[in-house]
Formats: sequence, structure tokens, C-alpha cells
Amino acid sequence: MARNSVKIGIVMLAAWIVPLIGLLLAVTGLLLGILSLSASKRELARAGIFLNSLGLSLSLINLAVSIYFLASIDFDPQLLPNLF
Repeated sequence: MARNSVKIGIVMLAAWIVPLIGLLLAVTGLLLGILSLSASKRELARAGIFLNSLGLSLSLINLAVSIYFLASIDFDPQLLPNLF
């Protein structure tokens, strides 16, 4: 499980750009890392916890900035293309 946590952590370094995917992967990787701390591969588990916590923080920052920018935009529906 520790090796899977590290693999998910590596994928997290690219997936934090999409906050929802990043959050799901981070929680999964953190759970795998925490559960595998009691196993024999403690170094891999710690690396997985570090990578996933880094990805989780980047995903949360990205989500907060996105929400801030979306909330601060003056939305004008007339600017959207006429699709129908």
C-alpha cells in the first residue's frame, strides 16, 4: 500500500490543476499512506504522505483561487455565444 501511495502522490503533482480530481486523489493517497505506516516500508509511506499532503494543499489553494476569481467576475450572459 505504501508504494501505491507514492504512485498516487506522483500523479497528484500533475492532477492538482483540476481541483476535484486532485482532492479525490489526495484523500485516497493520504489514507493509503497513513494505513501503511505500520507496515515494513515506513519510508515509502512517509514519502506518499508528504507527496499527497503537498498535492492536497495545492489543490485546495487552486480551488480557493478559482472560487475567488469566479465570484469576483461580473457575469454578463449577453457575452456568451448564442448556442440555441
